Amino acid sequence: MPEIQVVSLRYEIEDDLSLRYGHKLRGYFANNFKEILFHNHHDNGSLRYGYPLIQYKIVNKKPFILGINKGGELITEHFLSIEKLVLDNKEYLSPGGKLSVDRELIEVDNDYDMPVYKYNFITPWLGLSQDNYRVYRSKYIKAPQEDKMNFYKSVITGNILSFAKGIDWWVEEEIKVVPSLSDITVKFKGEEMLGFTGYFFSNVYLPEYIGLGKSTSRGFGTIIREKVI
Repeated sequence: MPEIQVVSLRYEIEDDLSLRYGHKLRGYFANNFKEILFHNHHDNGSLRYGYPLIQYKIVNKKPFILGINKGGELITEHFLSIEKLVLDNKEYLSPGGKLSVDRELIEVDNDYDMPVYKYNFITPWLGLSQDNYRVYRSKYIKAPQEDKMNFYKSVITGNILSFAKGIDWWVEEEIKVVPSLSDITVKFKGEEMLGFTGYFFSNVYLPEYIGLGKSTSRGFGTIIREKVI
């Protein structure tokens, strides 16, 4: 059961922003800070593979940056040097930033037969890799709902394990996931992609506002938590 540091940085600006600004927020920080966790690119241009420890989101239509462990330390270290934000060629001087630092114990709760946590996706979940998408198209797109949900269950379980690996947690207990999702079309980088909205139940305690699935560093797959038991 690892204890992790979770740092959130929220900005209050005069404009309401759409989800696509998560990508622009990431670009601004990537251009201004050299540490790899801000942009996940090595000096030679190759990608840092692994769960992103700094994630850029639009939450309640405002800029939101989440840092985990070393990512959180970097946000805290640079917080006071951020005197402006530039998003889509618009400059926000002295944006009102609120920094929160928390310690959270990540664990699997098997005290009950049913999963005790409910996680709502507040941004579309891009759960399907190229391989998973091919499987979904060939086997599940017209399958009964129960079969679809079993497929989503396996994918979300894999997403949780990717997060666990990113925080150096070896999960020995069984992970339980009960999803309820609907597919939607998502516009990403000018392309239409298959995404999902909805929620899932799990026996794993996950920090709020982390992302699961693809493009979590740009704000997709962001979850909020509620305890149901």
